[in-house]
Amino acid sequence: MGENTVTVIHSQLYGELRPEKHQIYQFQQGIVGFSHLNQFALLPYEDSQLFILQAFEEELSLLLLPASMCGNVEGFHIDEEVVTALEIESVEEVIAFYIIRFIDDVPFVNVKAPILIVPNKQKGCQYVLTNDSVSVRERLILAGDEDARS
Repeated sequence: MGENTVTVIHSQLYGELRPEKHQIYQFQQGIVGFSHLNQFALLPYEDSQLFILQAFEEELSLLLLPASMCGNVEGFHIDEEVVTALEIESVEEVIAFYIIRFIDDVPFVNVKAPILIVPNKQKGCQYVLTNDSVSVRERLILAGDEDARS
């Protein structure tokens, strides 16, 4: 097994995935409901601005939307425990995503539990907000589409 070993993940939804080394992330705490899954690949989804977060060990894939594209919330504060666990040194290192799900072709996002990725540390986590005003299922409002709020 040398440096050139190719990692292959077999996904029922997306077929054979071959993540490169920089696309592999460790989630020490797993994600909600799947705390035993610790290794994920973060891959661009086809010709879109979405991403796939695919577990290595099991058939679990999540469709992710960059938080910067989501107009549902203004942002959130990350607590010190997560900053330490992910070895975050500056806010610019963190990329936040929301899990997106389509129900009857309508996009919904989970703004209660964003996925945080730190590319230069290859670490990630799902961060559950204690803010009760946000929901695990909100109809997606794209950033800049303020008309959709009414």
